[in-house]
Amino acid sequence: MYQQYDQAVQTVLEYLQQKGFSRSPLKQFQKASWEFRNYLECRQVEYSPDLAKAWLGAAKQVFPTWKFLGFRRAMALVEEVVRTGAVTTLAFPYDRRPKLQVPACYESLLDSYLQERKRDGNQPSTLCMDAHACIRFLVFLESQGITSLDGLSPQAIKDYHAQAKHETAEGKNAYTCRIRGFVRFLARKRLVPETLEFAFASDKAERVRIVTSLSTDQVETVRNYCRASSSPTELRNAAIALLVLRMGFRSIDVCNLRFSDIFWKDRTISIVQQKTRTPLTLPFPIEVGNMLARYISEGRPECTLPTVFVSLYHPYRKMQSSRCYRASVAILGEKASLEDIRGMHLLRRTFASRLLAAGNAVPIISVALGHAQEGSVDEYLATDEQRMRRCSIGLAGIEIQKVFA
Repeated sequence: MYQQYDQAVQTVLEYLQQKGFSRSPLKQFQKASWEFRNYLECRQVEYSPDLAKAWLGAAKQVFPTWKFLGFRRAMALVEEVVRTGAVTTLAFPYDRRPKLQVPACYESLLDSYLQERKRDGNQPSTLCMDAHACIRFLVFLESQGITSLDGLSPQAIKDYHAQAKHETAEGKNAYTCRIRGFVRFLARKRLVPETLEFAFASDKAERVRIVTSLSTDQVETVRNYCRASSSPTELRNAAIALLVLRMGFRSIDVCNLRFSDIFWKDRTISIVQQKTRTPLTLPFPIEVGNMLARYISEGRPECTLPTVFVSLYHPYRKMQSSRCYRASVAILGEKASLEDIRGMHLLRRTFASRLLAAGNAVPIISVALGHAQEGSVDEYLATDEQRMRRCSIGLAGIEIQKVFA
């Protein structure tokens, strides 16, 4: 009864072993296939993709996310072998929902808007969200019989906003912001009134927060960890931490760092930032250079990948940005409370705050951080406590008056 399923499982296992996957993914696949096999035996039914899908739906409610994702991929591999007889797919399209198509009457307008956003330097992920948000809005307009901008009114926008469904208020606000930008673009083209964007609801105003940075003790914790690091994982964590703490790199730029970006004789690192697409060249401190050299010579596995930071086990791949967060947890420990913050961006903020406290000018700090605008540094001003004290306002003249009965 289970011969077809067992043969498919064996084919996948042989494929994974042939490609050199490490013990962890092999054990995870075996665990998933074994648990689903028990599920089939308990119900005395044969394997089918629909049955596997139903089992995964129930497993999603029970298993943690990381385990469910591994089980989902295992079932996808088995399904492909049952269907085609071999493993050929590296990435599976799990979301089977039909994608929305932009209405033909609005297609040229949306294309023009996205091209403008692309010229402004926005990343593909941003453009994708812009497109998806705008398409949902335009599809709604078409469903209401509005096939030209002449019929676009404040009431139509309010109707869309009232029926738009999102899992969270933050998600709804994010989509509304994208659509508002599209309407603002139409206003610049004089296709709609300039005031039309005000028809969109604003559920919350923009919040300004005081930047959180590492304390002196936490900075010393990072340095002690780096000095004591010895294993490949520790050396990689230490190199990442010092690149962020001493040079202010973003996590994504650390992951993208290539050997060709490091100029050892000049003691500089030169990159093109992923977020802003602008070049950035910075000198690296001796502490950073020594830590990088230790990681490369003692901790990095031997492979031909051009990136400095890679996975530590075969098959070798460029390191994912999620590893930067795990490195911060390994160095600073788990969160002690909900208000506690972890992540390499905390070290980047500390880098900026220390530059400011040392008396560096805002333009210099902005260049060091790779900001596109100098105003981005303003949020760090509140971390310079010594200078903030000079701005304090006295209470003379507004003392509490004693009231006598």
